[in-house]
Amino acid sequence: MARANPSPGTATETAPPDTTQWRLRYTVGDLEHYTEWTADFPTVENYYDQYCRGDCAHDVVIERRAVVER
Repeated sequence: MARANPSPGTATETAPPDTTQWRLRYTVGDLEHYTEWTADFPTVENYYDQYCRGDCAHDVVIERRAVVER
């Protein structure tokens, strides 16, 4: 599911170092949307292709979740 607003902790969430996760970020009108984080890259890539070809979304980007160490 896509969300109009990311959850409050989205900017600081980290993934375990052994897991690579992906999500799609896209804009519809003036609202930025995100899909859920998933390790299933082919699904995210498929959404990317569909949204790039569609008329509704723009600024479509695949994001990779990174581990932030402090």
